Amino acid sequence: MTDAPASFFPDTTGHPRVYRLLRAACEPTGTATNVDARDLPPFGEVLEHAITAKMLCLLTDWLDRHGHTVSLTRPMQQFLRGQRRLNTHRWRTHHREAARVITILAGCGVKAAAINGIAHATLLYRADGSRQSSDVDILIPAEAADVAVNALTNCGYYATGRRPTALHRDFDDPLIPGLTLDLSARLAHTGDPAHIASVLNRRTPAPQHYAHLEPLPILSHDDGFLHTLARVAAQRRWPALADALRYSAHSPTPPPPVAVVPDAALTGWHLLRSCWPQLPERPPLSNGGEGDAASITTRPPETGGRP
Repeated sequence: MTDAPASFFPDTTGHPRVYRLLRAACEPTGTATNVDARDLPPFGEVLEHAITAKMLCLLTDWLDRHGHTVSLTRPMQQFLRGQRRLNTHRWRTHHREAARVITILAGCGVKAAAINGIAHATLLYRADGSRQSSDVDILIPAEAADVAVNALTNCGYYATGRRPTALHRDFDDPLIPGLTLDLSARLAHTGDPAHIASVLNRRTPAPQHYAHLEPLPILSHDDGFLHTLARVAAQRRWPALADALRYSAHSPTPPPPVAVVPDAALTGWHLLRSCWPQLPERPPLSNGGEGDAASITTRPPETGGRP
């Protein structure tokens, strides 16, 4: 592993110990850590970066798993675990509402799938409260936007003013007072309507970690993986990096050969490998490539995208 902060994460450039700690927190459960207690930076500095990066709960999970929480003061332990319990409550509330929204849209003939944080919290983080997200993102076909907005407006949502497909609903909950819903007709690696339709046809139910929670349609493994890699390239944020790393860990071993990968996803994979060079040279997709790659801009992985 490289030890110097990666230049594409400017929030930790010049803070190598913070960089190593946040990188370790991105790694899935069961990964051996190369950060020991003597290498931990001052915790106030860590908190600032973790909160800014929306990594506080994932950092808390890492500290617990590796026995570092006990070295913190009791008030700090209570604060961190309280934040994780709050995030678990937020996730459950958002999960129920995302499932309700998708059911409403299905009743209007609109196919939809949960994407980004709300989907990844269940698929990649076992619904354990470590994956933070502040809103709910739903993928829909572009031509269905007006129907979707009208249906949800009739069910208690109202426009936020940012754009017509950004909606909000108030809750009678003192901890989670409301939810912002972002309806999107694009993924990070493609906005082609025919490709989005194919992606929605390949939806799959999220894992059921709790029997009392409603099923949640999400993207298939490969579609979610490619979207997440492209988000790494475009946004260069720690949560997307952690998501992509977990997608890689959930891929088949050994992976099939990848024929064609979208440019943006390929760039994201190279950025991921700059932190974890032991990863394979090509993204380990389940099906060896994208199902309808001809509908998007692509190039063979041998040519490589560069950060």
